[in-house]
Amino acid sequence: MHAFPHARTHAARTAELAAEAAAWRLAREAAPASPAPSALPGALRSRLGEALIAAGTRLAHPAHHAAA
Repeated sequence: MHAFPHARTHAARTAELAAEAAAWRLAREAAPASPAPSALPGALRSRLGEALIAAGTRLAHPAHHAAA
């Protein structure tokens, strides 16, 4: 059955997106109020950059492969 693995894949992706959104919200709340993005501490800026790269990498890969 194709439906169950497909639904599970999308549920997992939805959970990943929710976790990333929560991480962004927490990071923005923790960051000092400043209009300049360069005001973020280097470690936080680095972690946010890594999260964006990881998200882009996941989006570049297909969610599932069709059975041959």
